[in-house]
Formats: sequence, structure tokens, C-alpha cells
Amino acid sequence: MKKILLILIMFPVLIFAQEYTLEQLIETGLDKSYDIQSELADNKNSASYLRSSWYGVLPSLTVNVDRNKYYDQIETDWDNSAGLSVSKGFFLNEPSYYNIRTSILDMKNADLSLNEKRKQIAYYVFSSYLSVLELQETLEIQNKNLELQNKIQQQIKVQFDAGEKSLLELKQSEISLIDYEIAVNEATNSLSKKRKDLFSYLNIDDQGFKFVEPQFNINFEKLEFLTNNLLEKKINTLKTSKLLHFQTMMNFLPTISIGYSLNHSDQNDVIAFSEYCRNSQSLYLSASWNIFSLPDKYEQHIRSKRNLKVKSLQYKTSKIDYSIQLTNLQNDLETLNRSFDLYEEKLHLAEDNLNMAQEQYRLGMISLLDLDRSKIEFQNTQLSRIQKHYQLMKKQEEINLLLSNKILGKW
Repeated sequence: MKKILLILIMFPVLIFAQEYTLEQLIETGLDKSYDIQSELADNKNSASYLRSSWYGVLPSLTVNVDRNKYYDQIETDWDNSAGLSVSKGFFLNEPSYYNIRTSILDMKNADLSLNEKRKQIAYYVFSSYLSVLELQETLEIQNKNLELQNKIQQQIKVQFDAGEKSLLELKQSEISLIDYEIAVNEATNSLSKKRKDLFSYLNIDDQGFKFVEPQFNINFEKLEFLTNNLLEKKINTLKTSKLLHFQTMMNFLPTISIGYSLNHSDQNDVIAFSEYCRNSQSLYLSASWNIFSLPDKYEQHIRSKRNLKVKSLQYKTSKIDYSIQLTNLQNDLETLNRSFDLYEEKLHLAEDNLNMAQEQYRLGMISLLDLDRSKIEFQNTQLSRIQKHYQLMKKQEEINLLLSNKILGKW
């Protein structure tokens, strides 16, 4: 009794374990795919560069301990010495300032890239998942068509042997049979490749489980393009270019620096830090101007100005392009939705025709050949409707990807 109870409890778990869900595979992609691992490494490197830029603000601190023995002297005891030196200089065109500012912008872009990569991975897995579902249903319909075409070809052969069909009709039926065999072979191969590509991307083995059909709602609300992750990255890149351009302008000024140094040393008891007897402090201010470097600095400034102009133009062009892409995607979505509705209507008509053909065949008004042709027409209409159905789902998430909205409302 206990064994039976345990089986009943575990049955739903076992059933679920034999299926792949869209959410399960997307989470796997966001955890194990090469793309996410590479992007996470880049993000951590950007954080490391940012920390390094802040370390550049720290002063120079040097500690030294020496122990020497001079054999050319009468006294041959060891001579101990130790020292502590602290120094820090500041420049009018301080490099560490620009390093910090550019590193902050680079870190923002790294975060945007990581966020965008997660969305791209979610969309890729989602799109591949739907492609597998579409190919599964396509293969099922093509197999049914092949089975029906086999029946049609056999019936035409019988009619040909009885003198009721011509040789041309027999050859045409054989050609149609070959076409359906080709369709089945290609659908089988496409399904196999798509599953292999998907699970290779996920870095896991395909257990051959069934794919569960996801629930999906289409949003036909008209949206205006404001921004997305890619455009935000271009804004930060433009800010970096402006900052570097400003740095080239500052390079024309004289090099003015101010610094402070503190040095403590003792050549006697290096352990007694409180008794250090030698120390020095200095504050310095210097200014210099390399006259012959001005032509090179001018060329740097001109190059920076050109680059800034290109970055600014690239940003403006990208914003217009993204807006156009959104408009086109929304038009595609409406067109696909209209086509899907028409295929729905056509499918109902094909189903009615099939029902009438079945009734006429039962009454002996049409041949089995005509009935089978009605079935093939119905199944081909199903195939077209399935294709539009999945195209519609992909197009909706393609819009979300462009806008950097959450894919499927979650990722």
C-alpha cells in the first residue's frame, strides 16, 4: 500500500520531468550558455577597471628596510636602516580624473550590455523553442499528407490499370508522392538540427523530452520609440567622447602640478618607530610647457573633434533607425495578425469542405481520391495557420527586444 501511495505522489513529478518547458530552458540559457558566461566575465572586468581607476587616486606609499655590512671598515657589524615615504602629486589635467569618469561610463555600458545580453538569450531560446514546436507540428502534418498521398497514388494506379486514369495522371501522382517524401525528410532534418542547435547553445544534453506549448498573449498597443539599451550605450559612448575631447583641449595648457611628500627614516633602531630621528616634508609647485608638443596636441584635438562629430551623428541616426524599425515591426505584427485571422477563416472553410466531402463520399457521390484531396487541403491549411501563429508570437517579442522591454514579461 505504501509503495502504491509513493507512486501516486511521484507520478506528477515524473510526468513533469519528461517535458521541457520554455521557462525552464530560458533559465538554463541564462545560467549555462557561453554567451552569458562571456558577458558576465566582461562585466566583472569592467568593475575591476573601475576599481583600478579609483586606486589611481591613492598616494604613493613606500616602505623600505635595509641591512648592510661594509667590509672595508674596521667595524664589521651589520648596519640596519628603514624608511617610510609618502608622496602625492596633482596635475591641472589630472589623468586619474579622466580615468575614473571614463571607467564609470564604461561600467554603465557593461551593465547595459549584460541586461541586453540576457534579453537576447531569452529571445533566442524563446524563438528556437517555438521553431521546434512549429517543426514538430509541421512534421506531423507532412507525415499525414504523405500517408494520404500514398493512398491517392495507389488508388490512381488501380484506376490506371482499369483504364480509368491516363499515364499522365499516374506520373503526376508519383511526382506528388515524391514531393511529400521530400517534405517529410526535410522537416525531419530541420527538426533534428534545430533541437541540436538549441541544446548546444544551452550547453546541456537533449533528453528527447516533449516541448510544452506556452501560453501567450499578443499586445497590439501602438508604442513610440523612446530609448533602449543599445541607444543608452551610444549615449554613454558619446559622453566618453566629449570627455576625451575636453581632455585634448586641456592638453594645450601648461602642465601645472602640485605635490606633497613626507619621508621618515632611521639608520639605527629600525623597530623603534617612535624614535625616528630623520624626517623631511616638502611641498612643491611646478609649471612647464613643451612648445614643440603643441602641433601634435593640435592633431590629437582635431582627431578627437572628428570622432566626437561621428559619435554624435551615429547616435542621432541610430535613434531614427530604431524608431523606423519599431514602426515596421508593428506593421508586420498587424499584417501577421490579419493573415492569421484569414487562415483561421480558411481553416474553418477547409474543415467544412472536408466534412461535406466525407458526407458525399459516404453517399457515394465522390471518390475516395476526391476525399483524400480534401483532407490534404485541410492539412495544408493547418500547416499555414501554424506557421503564422508562431511568426506572430515571435514578432511580439521581437518588438519587446527592440524596446529593451521584458521578454515574455519576465526576462
